[in-house]
Order: sequence, then structure tokens, then C-alpha cells
Amino acid sequence: MLAEVLTPDQCAQLRASPGTSVWTTAVRRGFVSDAQILALLAARFNLHLADIDRATPAACAEVPEALARRYGVLPLACSAQTLDVASADPRDLDAERALSFALGRPVRVALAAPSRIRERLDAFYRPADVIETLLAKVTGSDAVQRAAHTAVVDSPADGDLYRVIEQPVVQLVNRIVAEAIQSRASDVHLEPEESNIAVRLRIDGVLRSSMLLPRSAGLPLVSRVKIMAQMDIADRLRPQDGRARVSVNGHSVDLRISTLPSAGGEKVVIRILDQQSTALSIDALGFAPSEQERVQRLLDAREGLLLVTGPTGSGKTTTLYAMLTQLQQRGLNIVSVEDPVEYRVAGIVQVQVNEKAGLTFPAALRSILRQDPDVVLVGEIRDRETAAIALQAALTGHLVLSTLHTNDAISAVPRLLDLGVERFKLAGALRGIVAQRLLRRLCVRCAVSAVSQVPVLAARWFPASAARAAAVGCPACGQTGYRGRLCASEVVTNSPELARRISEGAPIDALTAAAAADGLRALWFAGVHHAAQGHTSIEELVRVLTPPAVPPVRYQTKPSTAQPSLVLASPAPIHAEVRAVLERFGYSWRAEPPTIPVRRAPDS
Repeated sequence: MLAEVLTPDQCAQLRASPGTSVWTTAVRRGFVSDAQILALLAARFNLHLADIDRATPAACAEVPEALARRYGVLPLACSAQTLDVASADPRDLDAERALSFALGRPVRVALAAPSRIRERLDAFYRPADVIETLLAKVTGSDAVQRAAHTAVVDSPADGDLYRVIEQPVVQLVNRIVAEAIQSRASDVHLEPEESNIAVRLRIDGVLRSSMLLPRSAGLPLVSRVKIMAQMDIADRLRPQDGRARVSVNGHSVDLRISTLPSAGGEKVVIRILDQQSTALSIDALGFAPSEQERVQRLLDAREGLLLVTGPTGSGKTTTLYAMLTQLQQRGLNIVSVEDPVEYRVAGIVQVQVNEKAGLTFPAALRSILRQDPDVVLVGEIRDRETAAIALQAALTGHLVLSTLHTNDAISAVPRLLDLGVERFKLAGALRGIVAQRLLRRLCVRCAVSAVSQVPVLAARWFPASAARAAAVGCPACGQTGYRGRLCASEVVTNSPELARRISEGAPIDALTAAAAADGLRALWFAGVHHAAQGHTSIEELVRVLTPPAVPPVRYQTKPSTAQPSLVLASPAPIHAEVRAVLERFGYSWRAEPPTIPVRRAPDS
């Protein structure tokens, strides 16, 4: 058949090469291409060309590797009725009979090149070889190689677990972790997709794609990570949590690892807890001056409940530890109960919750109160019992710090009431609430000041013609224009009026009004302050925070002063609380009566 496309001399050369595949030899010598041979076979035997990319691990699991390699076939799809395979030899009837007999179902053959079949067989049946090839391609600079080489993982005592994971997989996991640490990532996500495993890094709060791995590498990759965290590698149907510690470039980093079964396989999230790269001081968190002053006043309290609220990943734990670091300077007895213990701090007794052993948050809190603590840190108030004990500790002479998941500061009050806390106790125990979000900080090396269009949501807060800081991108910030993060916060202090309204069961609007009268400034205004100071961009502000609902306003800049004034564009009066917040933020305003058009009577 090849004689149709080859010269007599080329055919003679192929006959003089015994012991090798004629197809492989012809393609290697450049006589013909795989596509030409496939076209000839498809026309001669009336067969379809195989779609190699649709081969599934489930189909390969049905066919033993020895059988697939013996007959040179690649399982494509397997159902209860048929088995679809890709083959380079449509005349091999023995292969069809053997596969049909072994699997108990008819076999349908499609055509594919032998080189592609071998490549996919290696990917499905020998993932370690694929990973080794991938490592040779993705290995970066010498610094990354040294980091990966020096990564030392605390291992379980059972060495048999390590023999199931081949060395290339170990190197790949070390490479991923080392790259994440050097990129200042807070999380590593290993996500199974339809045809590959996506590795993504969360840097400054935003996920970035790092690499794509073959799907066949998923199982050994997850098993290696589970071994690092001392999890059960045989249990793939339940979520698991674990910890590990690695040493990269001479300093230790804690890893918090979580697995979650999904439709495509197990998803793994590795939380990187690098204390050396985390600011554990109030001054370094990026609070606005007015908010930092209010937080400092809250930390001067000797007893009561101090809460930090926000969604997952908003830096609540970092803020709590920054507070503890400052309180530690007073020579106080500080005890924390957490799940898990994220940062290890010398001089603080840290208790790790272990529900399997009966060491829950309530049980640990009861024991802690017998240890004569001055300050108690509760990692999170999750249930009624924990809330009740924390509140009782705050009412009996202890300073209790904890976190809640709420959208803003004042929402922590109804959240605690929903957990069953009594109103009068909460009114007496609460000292303050700090709600926060994290904004990406502009890279100091490449940020520029320019006049650009203001996003619609922020147009009423920024003059359209004024220059503002903008992100550009450089190698130092990974071409994103941002490097590091800062905190936008709102701080509620429990004034007598707010305590009275809490004890009376007032609605949240009344609580917000009382907090605003005592100096509450919304999260949005803290973000506007950072954007006005050039610490972040307006685009980042709008991405993270939502502006408050106020009457539409526009800026009017006076020639004699640099201080802009807000001018109402509608006859509706501005809300008194919003007006107070605006004035406290440093803006003046004046009402602008509406312009009423005068309509002339038509000429008679």
C-alpha cells in the first residue's frame, strides 16, 4: 500500500530495515507523514480516524496495560455494549478477538498513528514517566531548583507509604510548593479538569494559572500531597484535612492541606502559612490613621469581647495575631484555642482543637478559664455553646478576641443573637467590632499617576479630571501592577447608646445609626482613603468593595483650594448619617437646587 506514495528506492530502503515497523521507519526517515498513511488506511479499510484526545482514564482502567501494549491499541471509551479502541493495524483481527473475549463486549476500531498511541499509553499507564518529562520542561532558574531540592517534608514513620510514590512526583510537588512560596502565594489549588490538572496560585488574593499537568498525574500527585499531610491515601471519597512543614531556602513554612472529592477527582488546596512574610504588627497592616487609632483604643480594654469579621481570606487571623503581639508586650497570660493553629508565636499558649479526641472549642474554653488567663483568643465563634462561653469569659474579667463571618461590622450583633446569645449580656460584654477587606497594594516600582476614566461605581467619589494612581506591571510584581495587600476596615465601638439599642433588640438600621453617630466610617470610605493616597487603584477599590447608596453627587473643585466639595445634583436632601460620615472623612458639601426649565407658551 505504501508503494502508492513512495518511490521504488524508498521501498527498497524500507525492506532493508528488518525488525522495525515500516510505518515508524517511513515517518522517521521523512518518506511520508502519519497523516498520509492514515488517509490511505481509512480509504482502503473504510475506517474512521480516532480522536486520541477523547481517551478516558476509565476506559484504560478496563483494559490491562499488558494487553493494550501487546496489541498496540489505546482504549478510547468503554460502555456496557462496546469498547472503542485506536489502532495502527486494522488487519490485526487477533487483537479484536482477544480484547472482545477479555472484556466480554464487541470492539470497534478507529485509526491512529503508532507514535501517538504509544505516547498516550505512557501518559495513562506510566504517569511517572510523563511527570519526569514535564519536570525537564518546567524546571526554572537555579534558585527554584535549589528551593525545590532543599524542601524537606516531615514524613510519617511508615516508609512503605513512600514507596508507592515515585521520585518524579516528589520532585514535582516540591517544585510546585517552592514556586508558590517564592511567588508570595497564599494558596495552591490543584483542580481536576476534563483533560488535565490545573495548578493555580492565589497571589495577593487573585488566582493565577501556574501550569497544566496531564490528568494521569492527578492520582500520584494527590497521593504525594496526602502523604506529606499524613492523610489516608486510600480514602478518596471523604474530605480530609492535614498539616505539613517544609523548609525552603533555609526557613520553615507551615502548610495547611485540604482535599475535597469532586466529580472530576479530588481537589487539593494547600494553604501556605509563611510567618516571615506576614506582617504581625498593627502598624504594618495598612489601617487608615483614624481606624488605627480606634483599634488602639479597643486594645486598651482590660476585659470584654473584641470581634474581627469578614469573609474567608480577608486577613482576620493575621489581624488577631497582630493584636496579640501588641498585647503580649504587657506581660499578660495569653491562651488561644484554634482550628487549626495557623501561626506559632512564642510566649502564647496555643491549643489545637481535636474533635475526634473530644477537645472541642467549648471544652477547651472551659479548661482555659481555669488557667487564669488575661487574654483568650477563640479562633472562630461557630456555634451557640462557644458563643455563650466566650461571652461569659468576657463578662468575668477576660479580654476575649475572636472572629465571625459577616459582611460588615454591625452585622456581627444580629449574627450573635441568631446563635442564641442573650441581648443584655452581649450589650454588656461587647467592646468593639472590626470588619475588614484586603486591597491589593500598587507596586511601588511601576505605579504611575495618570488621568483615566473613573469606573461608574466610583465616579461620584473621585473628580474625573484629577490624576490618580494606576497599575502598570513589571517583573517585580509579575506584570500585574500590584504587590502586597493593605487593609480597608470599619471599626465599631460599643458606645452607651449602641449598648442600649442592643439590649432593647433594635433593628440593624438603628444599630448602624448609633454606630455612625459614634464615629463609624464604612468600609468604602477606608478604601477611598487608600485610593486617594495612591496606595491602591480605583479599579481595585471597585473590585473589592461596594459603594454605599447615597444620592448622586458630583465634584466641584474650587480654584482657591485643593479640597474638593461634594455638590448634590438632585433636590433630595442627603441623609444625616451619610453627611456626618462625609464630613468626618474631610469633605465639605453644599446643596445645589435643581434647575427647572422654563417653558414658553406657544405663540398664538
